[in-house]
Amino acid sequence: TRIEKQTVAARSARRAVEQRLRLGGGALVAVVSQFLERRWVDVLTFAHLIDEERPGAVDNATRAMDDLIWTVKPKATQEQRKALIAKLPPLLTTLNKWLDAIKWQDADRLQFFAELAECHLQIVRAPLELSPERQLELAVEAAQQDALRRIAQEQAAAAGEEAVDKDEAAARVDDLERGMRLEFAEPDGSVRKVKLAWVSPRRTLFIFSSGPRQEAFSLPAEKLVEAFRSGSVTLVAMEGVVGRVLTEAMREAVNDPAPLHANA
Repeated sequence: TRIEKQTVAARSARRAVEQRLRLGGGALVAVVSQFLERRWVDVLTFAHLIDEERPGAVDNATRAMDDLIWTVKPKATQEQRKALIAKLPPLLTTLNKWLDAIKWQDADRLQFFAELAECHLQIVRAPLELSPERQLELAVEAAQQDALRRIAQEQAAAAGEEAVDKDEAAARVDDLERGMRLEFAEPDGSVRKVKLAWVSPRRTLFIFSSGPRQEAFSLPAEKLVEAFRSGSVTLVAMEGVVGRVLTEAMREAVNDPAPLHANA
């Protein structure tokens, strides 16, 4: 019967996820382990139910799960990081297609991909494992740069120069809060209106959404500063009493200590 098929499919799906979590030995990052338990079990269940009419569905969903787990493991060499960057676009496309299939469309989905992007960013930016020879080269370069920096600082102090404050563009990025609206100038002359959907804890990554039917996109902080500096992005100011009320409400929401969703 249909109920029996669903029961068998769900059991197989959960067994596959639990097997991966056991193999990870607790080393799998929380954002992915929770995603697999809460969402990918549903994806695998659905894949089992349609595998007869769409052969390969289970293999595809299982491979996507394994690829996702691989992407959040440390990448110690430049070659591994290049492989990660190459794998991400097709993997994200596959993940989104399966999540569309199970109709997971709430705000938690955007939050998951934002946290996943931050995780990948940290992996790519982590220090590489270096040979002793390369470590010595870098140490010499660092010493030279440090000496030059000290000389420059001494010259600046002697000339009575003051430290330069952050420019206006950097200050604007520092002031951005979730929920604010911006406009990006496109190369064809059009304007893309977006909302700031998420800011990483260290404010190194900003994720914007254009609407329910358009894909969200992210920008590192330095790229966003450059965009403000060049004028290709502008902040949409809220005017009047309503604008002030909404702005205050957004600030309260951002400062609310309650998490966006449980265990996130």
